[in-house]
Amino acid sequence: MSKLSLILKTAGGAVATTVTLVTALRENPEIAKSLDGLLGKLKEAATGDHPKRRFDAKMAAIDTAADAVAQAFPEAAEPAGWRRQAQALRVRGELAWSANRGAVRRKAMKSLDAETGELLQQINTRLAALQTALPPEDPRAS
Repeated sequence: MSKLSLILKTAGGAVATTVTLVTALRENPEIAKSLDGLLGKLKEAATGDHPKRRFDAKMAAIDTAADAVAQAFPEAAEPAGWRRQAQALRVRGELAWSANRGAVRRKAMKSLDAETGELLQQINTRLAALQTALPPEDPRAS
């Protein structure tokens, strides 16, 4: 079983969708290397129930999507905004994780996880729109 199919079966929907959409941009060697690192991190995160790992995996998915879009579509303005939002979520996540314990920590991480999922959904929507704007590949090029 490939790493990608394992991730798609075990990861959350938004993360799996991000991986699928970013995989389509894999022709660029820098994006491919970045995506391989993301797949390893997501595989590790998907095998456990640790809320911090799930949150970190979503943050990695956002960062990788922003990098991929910035490289594949240099004219796109969204990656900078996604990085700012991800950084704010990351800071709030560190504060929620280190400042709280027990039920309060779970509630805070659940709320941040939901916000991170919403950001991933926005990224996925934009990735899909960007990919539909790409010209179709020439079958003779293969």
